[in-house]
Amino acid sequence: MSQQPYQAPRGTKDVLPENQPYWQMVQDVSRKTLEGVGFQKIDLPHFENADIYNRGLGDQTDIVQKEMFLLQSSPEKSEDSSYALRPEGTAGVVRSYIQHGMSSWSQPVRLYYIGAMFRRERPQKGRYRELYQAGVEIFGDASPKSDYLAIMSAWEVLKRLGLKNLVVFANSIGCSKCRPKYLAKLKKYYKELLANVCEDCQQRYEQNPLRLLDCKREQCQNTTENAPIILDSLCNECRNHFQQTLEYLDYFDIHYDLDPKLVRGLDYYNNTVFEITVENDRNRQNTICGGGRYDGLVEMLGETSTPAVGFACGIERIIRLLKEQGIKPPASRGVEVCILQLGEKAKEVSKEVYDQLSREDINVYFVPCNDGLRQQLQTANKLNARYAIIIGQREAMKNEAILRDLSGSTQELLPSKFLVEEVKRRLS
Repeated sequence: MSQQPYQAPRGTKDVLPENQPYWQMVQDVSRKTLEGVGFQKIDLPHFENADIYNRGLGDQTDIVQKEMFLLQSSPEKSEDSSYALRPEGTAGVVRSYIQHGMSSWSQPVRLYYIGAMFRRERPQKGRYRELYQAGVEIFGDASPKSDYLAIMSAWEVLKRLGLKNLVVFANSIGCSKCRPKYLAKLKKYYKELLANVCEDCQQRYEQNPLRLLDCKREQCQNTTENAPIILDSLCNECRNHFQQTLEYLDYFDIHYDLDPKLVRGLDYYNNTVFEITVENDRNRQNTICGGGRYDGLVEMLGETSTPAVGFACGIERIIRLLKEQGIKPPASRGVEVCILQLGEKAKEVSKEVYDQLSREDINVYFVPCNDGLRQQLQTANKLNARYAIIIGQREAMKNEAILRDLSGSTQELLPSKFLVEEVKRRLS
């Protein structure tokens, strides 16, 4: 009886060679764009003490209650912590900010990361158990400038990738001073409607009523239609902060819509929250970027009070949208030149040519062999090389080489001293 072949774990995927150019493009554009506006890269562990997520994200959030991959505790007596694969990046960056004394650095501190996150949720279109995100965090600036910088950075990454028809949905969920008054209004509104909402929302009513506005189920979205609007309950400070953030977006022509029901799914947010998607995704089932301000999280995890704001973009969702909009990554350089060597005398000359081309940052393939010309040409075509340099015994003795254009099968005999410059000219 034959054994069933192994499969990638449910909710994960292999990134095959045909899709690598998309991944490379998203990561390259993200790095170049974010470093160009003052962010520095940080790499984090793939697992952390689970408590930073329980405290930071909120122990009643879906991520903590349903979606975290918990790891077994270390058998070493010196380590009794429970660990979790990171479900998101912000809490880990905050932990690093505190651990490494970044509060003593010149403020604001601007960091970005690119990497895998892990969520034990039901896999479906656009949702994986191992997913990749690019994100930023800004510490030490309470002004709307940093809210704008976070939104602009995400917007700029997506625009430089060529994505079209994007829109920023923005809201303010207030602060610890004005939000309680709004929550009282919200609970009063929902008190007589709890029978109309899902079981999760019935729990949220007691534990985190703001999340009532965030449920994606149709029955719950219908109930939110007449819910009180949080923007009407903001204190003057929160209202002015949000207004100035929107003025920055207006000034720089970033297309946005107000969404008074946007709250995001994590407890650490306050004040500005935002999501970016395409205009026809009004229910935001496929949001490609989300973030906001989280001024209390650094203090919650053990440091002095520090203002902070950030975002994360889903790389898989970006790639899917690139394909839907017909945006192709730049062609890979691949193998640009193959050297085909015929005979022992040609081997020495071919190595010299190989060294010269390599020094000029030309992608050159050369493996000495005893194969005939036809076999070597087949290898060059399989590698999708653009040109072949053919050096046989006769060419080696005369300090010449044949430069063959593999796309058109035309060729030219050149003196060896002109060969490298001619290859560079043609490739440019």
